[in-house]
Amino acid sequence: MPAGSTSSAAPAASAAPGAIVVAVAADPREPAGPRAAELERQLSAGLEGRPVTVLVPAALPERALVAPGDPRASGRSVPAADLAAGGVTGRHSPLGALLAEAARRDAAAVALVSGAGREEGAGWLRDLLAPILDGGFEFACPTYRRGRFEGLLGTAILYPLTRALYGVRLRQPAGAEAALSLGLARDLLASPDWRRDPARAGSDAWLVAEVLAGRRRACQVWLEEWPGDGGLPEEASHALARIVGPVFRELELRADRWQRVEGSEPAPTFGPAGPRAAGPDGVDVGGLAGRFRLGLRELDELWGLVLPPATRLALRRAAAAPDEGLRLEDGLWARVVYDFAVAWYTRTVERQQLLRSMTPLYLGWVAGFANDLRGLDAAASEVRVEALAAAFEREKRYLIGRWRWPDGFNP
Repeated sequence: MPAGSTSSAAPAASAAPGAIVVAVAADPREPAGPRAAELERQLSAGLEGRPVTVLVPAALPERALVAPGDPRASGRSVPAADLAAGGVTGRHSPLGALLAEAARRDAAAVALVSGAGREEGAGWLRDLLAPILDGGFEFACPTYRRGRFEGLLGTAILYPLTRALYGVRLRQPAGAEAALSLGLARDLLASPDWRRDPARAGSDAWLVAEVLAGRRRACQVWLEEWPGDGGLPEEASHALARIVGPVFRELELRADRWQRVEGSEPAPTFGPAGPRAAGPDGVDVGGLAGRFRLGLRELDELWGLVLPPATRLALRRAAAAPDEGLRLEDGLWARVVYDFAVAWYTRTVERQQLLRSMTPLYLGWVAGFANDLRGLDAAASEVRVEALAAAFEREKRYLIGRWRWPDGFNP
């Protein structure tokens, strides 16, 4: 069991064989208890004839899963300081306690889901668990219908990078929500990472990397619109540290695996795929372009430690275009992301500073992406995303070369 992870739920003897265990992760801004209680009410009759136990993380400092009505579920399960420092680490993830609970109860399947409010009942959870319960899959990743400009960091980096590294086309490989088989839960629970790297084990990036690098039977399930949390938009620099930092960490530790992967294969998919219908984008291209150009002026010296001269020249040429014509070519963007991954690995720049310095480049990519999508419908926009992901695959040899011989580029 992960160090410090416990459960205060009902004893295993009271759980019927083949039960399902669901952990509702707390939103960092509010407790998960009320939303979990509603889910528990919706599932009171069971799911596909199986009893369901709904649990939530206890308030800090306790690391446990408890019933939604337990007084210990009345506080935050994620410290606000973690968010300011770049996001939730594996140390504060409920995944370890969920895996232990699944093994203790001999559960048929487990699910880790967001505490975001939903209006469509519990049908979405049935859809997410079906490939585990009925299809023999070990890992089911939810994929939500989102607007073209929602979750852009996933579009720009997370999806194409994960696809190129591990060769599986999971459209939204975030790892914050998932359904898992009992066999996978037990294998993850046995990982030595819980002892030797508890700040990493259990994180979203760790879970996705364990599944994909381990070649587990993974699939994706299209659900309805992302329920969201109604909170304020996250600052881009914080999002980069929270999401990209852990992904770079997994890339660093699994180089022996991803360097042997060529190309990619579609993930088995359930449910009708596709983003929401295209609507007003609300993207301030001029503002984004201005921040990109400001970064070129103010961070040129730092970027000179990370990016080869030819890449910096290409970025200057892109910045010279008018706002409506600004665009970072797909291969160029892929190489920029790979260069930052190598700089993370070699510690060329302090890691948090490195990720923060990536912000203007990301905003420049967003401006160009918005220009590309102007006038396109939802289907054509998705074709554009697939072209970006294909470029990450083509440029993977560049990453491998720089990874193996990082001194080949010596600023």
